[in-house]
This record gives sequence, structure tokens and C-alpha cells, in this order.
Amino acid sequence: MDARSKSVKILLEYRDADHAWRRVNLGSGFLLSPDGLFVTAYHVMKHCLAGQRQTSGLSVKVDCSATRPGVRYIARIEGREFGIEITSYLKEADSTNGQEKHTPDEILKHRDFVIARVKTNGAERFSYWQLQDFDHKRIDPANPKADFSLTPLLPPKRVFIAGFPNDHDFVISEGFLNLTEKNNRGYFAADLKVYSIPYLKSQGVDADTKWGMRVDNHMSGGAVVDSSGYVVGLVVNGNHNTAGILSIENILSTFFSRASASGNRPAVILDPTDTPLFLKQ
Repeated sequence: MDARSKSVKILLEYRDADHAWRRVNLGSGFLLSPDGLFVTAYHVMKHCLAGQRQTSGLSVKVDCSATRPGVRYIARIEGREFGIEITSYLKEADSTNGQEKHTPDEILKHRDFVIARVKTNGAERFSYWQLQDFDHKRIDPANPKADFSLTPLLPPKRVFIAGFPNDHDFVISEGFLNLTEKNNRGYFAADLKVYSIPYLKSQGVDADTKWGMRVDNHMSGGAVVDSSGYVVGLVVNGNHNTAGILSIENILSTFFSRASASGNRPAVILDPTDTPLFLKQ
């Protein structure tokens, strides 16, 4: 899978005291469509959305480089650089509640994601991740903070996390998701042994499998994909041996609809059914 071409490195440029432009790495994202629609974590774009903390936006255009003087936001894709517009987002209270760190309970009860678009002249086309069709009734956007209990994911799912950590240009981490919850809001790759050896053998998984996945700084917002190349979700939290992941169904159910409003063209297409999804308005 050509993971790099489907991934976005998100940078911030700012003028220092000498008025020279400096750059910092903010995080990662992943492309959903050929025209540059992408997903990243809310906390990666929180400075862009500082003026919209008390509001939500659907099918809007928040130009991140126009929000503050002397600051520019850049999406880098395969060496090419573009401006960024936020298209869909929730209030800060619903996304991160203004917190820098979250417990597992908080991770799954907050929708730490936004939809954005790279700014182009309309002629650019991008590689993008495939999205698999899903049972939309499993996700309840009206009750995102419902209580839950973590349970073993049956069977464990082998996945890859693609992103741009601080000290590397591009990294793919590999491991297994092994915890989930009944509402399908997200998963964890945790350093815990939650399966019996007979069960692992029945699933063709090595009994000596190392559980947990490493997530470095600024991989937040990166794609989590399965061995078939379908997006499972985005990583929003992690350390050297644990990753917290919000499901792609959670994202799509929050910001997309299977019904078109006023004849809008589809934003993304689900495989293998060719089901169109439209950005909510």
C-alpha cells in the first residue's frame, strides 16, 4: 500500500522575533478523496480553531492561515505544500474538552477529529485511502458520551499506523488492536494480554505476539489501516506501548450523511458498495 502518498504532514509556519519564518510539526492526517478532503485530530488543529471553540461547523471554510497574522498552516503531501481549510468540526467541549491528555474513558467519549481540505486550484488530484461500507446503525451520533466497558476485540485486528513523528519524515507502526467497546466508537492497542492461548491459536495468531503499539509525538491524526488497506480509524493518543484510536465509523457518522442535501455531489465513496456519502450541512 502506498501509505505515504495518502498521508498528510501538518506544519505551522510563524515569524520569530527577527521576522524570519520558522516551522514546527503539528501532526498527521490522511486523505479521503481525490480532491483533497482529509481527516486529522481536533487537537492538531486547535490553534486554527481557537476562535471557534464555542461553536460547531458543518460544510464551512475556516482558512487556517487567515485566523492569525504571521501564522501559516501547511499540508505537505509527497513534497508538495498546500494551505488548509477546516470543513467540519465540533465544539472544543465535544472534541477534547480543552484537555491535553485523556484517560481511555475520555478518549472514546470525545470526538477528537475534524474534516479539512487542502487548498488547490481545483486541478490537483491525490491518492487517498479506501473506506469500507459499514452498518451505520452501530454508531449513535446523538449519544457519543454513553458509558461503556472495554472488552477484548474478537478477533484481534492487525493494523498499521501511518504518520509523521517529530524526528522522522514518515513512519509506519505495526501491531494489533485488542480492546474495543460495544458502541464501535474506538479501539485500543494496549500492552495487555486479553486472549487465551487456545483462542489465539484458533485465529492463527502467534501466542508470543507482543501487544500494544508505539505512537510517537505528532503521529496524532494519522491513519490506522488494516492489512487490506481499509481505514479503521485515526490515532488520537499514545505512547511507547499503547495507542488510542477513534473509529472511522465514528468520524463518518458525525460529519457525513448517506442522503444528499440539495443535490450536492458525493464527498467520499464507500467500498465495495459504491455507496456515496455527503458532507452534512
